[in-house]
Amino acid sequence: MSDPNPNRPHPLRRRLLGALATLPFVGMAGPALAQAGREYRIELVIFEHRTEESRRLQQELAMPREPRFGESELGGRIYRDSRRGFQLDRVVRRVEDSGAGRILTRLAWDQTGRDYASAPWLRVQQGRQIGLRDLIDETPGLQAPRPLLVEDHEARYELEGRLRIWVGRFLHLETDLIYHVDEPLPADARPRAVTVRGSQRMNSGEDLFYLDHPVIGMIARVTRIDEDPPG
Repeated sequence: MSDPNPNRPHPLRRRLLGALATLPFVGMAGPALAQAGREYRIELVIFEHRTEESRRLQQELAMPREPRFGESELGGRIYRDSRRGFQLDRVVRRVEDSGAGRILTRLAWDQTGRDYASAPWLRVQQGRQIGLRDLIDETPGLQAPRPLLVEDHEARYELEGRLRIWVGRFLHLETDLIYHVDEPLPADARPRAVTVRGSQRMNSGEDLFYLDHPVIGMIARVTRIDEDPPG
């Protein structure tokens, strides 16, 4: 029998949301305003929903897509490696223990807040590599072909595209990603993917912010680091 309310979240997704809701620092955006020029730490957890609904939508919505990559890299001048590292391990454990999500990546970086017009996009290539094409060493005299390293530009990852944090009246997480469907591929076929685009208004502090999608979930925390005590 079909679900009389198809918009209702899958029970596993409801279990995941319930597990996250028990964390004391999960909350909604507060009234404080963000400011360009301030220094922020961003922590981000991205996971795949492991539900029948997610698998069905992947098959229905996926098609060959090419990601649009950002021009900046993690560990660079703009998106600096976080000086305190990743501190949302408790969130990761809740996602994993719920059985409703598979972690694709956990990221942490420091950056200066910029407005919508000047905030650069961050390049994203996370998760497992997919669709690799092995190169074969066919040197005469070898008894059998010997596989070589895969060319970097041939590698594809589960999650690709770009994201950014920009500052207006509030902080905003903006995503422009694709998630590749896990399926066998015929030779020379392009992998299919689902788009993951959205925007979430946030604030700095201890609150967590959840950007939901039927296939991909994201949990973020933004902390003002120019208010950190020295040490």
